[in-house]
Amino acid sequence: MTGLSELKRDMAVTHDEFYRLIAKTISNSELIIFDKINSSVSFPFSKGEIHISLEEQKIRRIASMKIDYTPMNFIFKNLSKGEKQSYLQKFDITFQKGGG
Repeated sequence: MTGLSELKRDMAVTHDEFYRLIAKTISNSELIIFDKINSSVSFPFSKGEIHISLEEQKIRRIASMKIDYTPMNFIFKNLSKGEKQSYLQKFDITFQKGGG
């Protein structure tokens, strides 16, 4: 176990998309604690905990295209490197858009 580790990512999702999809990233979605006032979720994972907070939704412009994105902060508590990688793999598959 590693105690506490953090990860920051920009994800091409809106807050609404995030809240709709996050439940698919763990086997028992009833354990997720939603805090929409503070734009965050927390849930147990393995023998630790994961906390994800969302920053303000933004728009990235690429030529004439506009893409919504949300900066996210992940906090992993008492998870091994393998457990973090396992969760992030499921998270990435769940939030993948478009083609493969």
